[in-house]
Amino acid sequence: MKVEIVESDNKSELDSLINACIQDRDVLDVKLNVIVLPEGKTQYTALIMLRV
Repeated sequence: MKVEIVESDNKSELDSLINACIQDRDVLDVKLNVIVLPEGKTQYTALIMLRV
């Protein structure tokens, strides 16, 4: 298994990054995480597990 992590401050950008990462690849699972940082800033993270 191979793991890739993508992060963004914007949900639509994260969606585009996830789609680019999983395109034409054998995806096992995707885990999403949202963290609210000080000053109201939000960070979105996706952990993408791929079969190799």
